[in-house]
Amino acid sequence: MTTYTWTAPTRRGFLFASAGLAGLGAVFATDGARACDKHPGPGAPSEGRIAGPDEPGEPMEIEGTVYRPDGVTPAAGVVLYAYHTGVDGLYAATPGPPRLRAWFRTDPRGRYAYRTIRPAAYPERRFAAHVHTQLWSDTVPAQWGTDLLFADDPLLSAGQRRESEALARFANIRPLVRGPGGVWRGVHDLRLKTTGDHFEDNTRHGLQG
Repeated sequence: MTTYTWTAPTRRGFLFASAGLAGLGAVFATDGARACDKHPGPGAPSEGRIAGPDEPGEPMEIEGTVYRPDGVTPAAGVVLYAYHTGVDGLYAATPGPPRLRAWFRTDPRGRYAYRTIRPAAYPERRFAAHVHTQLWSDTVPAQWGTDLLFADDPLLSAGQRRESEALARFANIRPLVRGPGGVWRGVHDLRLKTTGDHFEDNTRHGLQG
């Protein structure tokens, strides 16, 4: 299995291109990328955990629906790979894939849900805390989904808020509501693109296991 050396992403990782959001789905994954049998992508559940129950941090539950590029039709059977930092703001203490990550597969209604902890911003606090998402299937090209950002995060810029608002119902800056047991709860709907994205070597861990 490939070993990855982690570096903090650039601003590019937080800009979500709106071009190419309408139309029919494509059939080839970017760079020929496909989920391999080293990870549970093809057989992943629609609901599950990213962080275990003993993980330090405030518990958080996120649910959502993945839609086809038309923004209306739920996308069933799409692999959603999500990962984020721990309370220390790091993905991992040593080189390698992120420690807090998981694969899910949307149900017949395009839905998914996961439980984890609320991530922290990177130690240098240049970027707001976030959850990265990647999506693909046999008929959906491997692509970045919008990063989940949190409405109450003081590190969010005015520009990020405008970009999120422009996505309308697919806005990626989401409010969280604290429920019983102190669990933060939120919704993050995702809209597939017709085209795939290029993944740098240190961001291909979802596809490669």
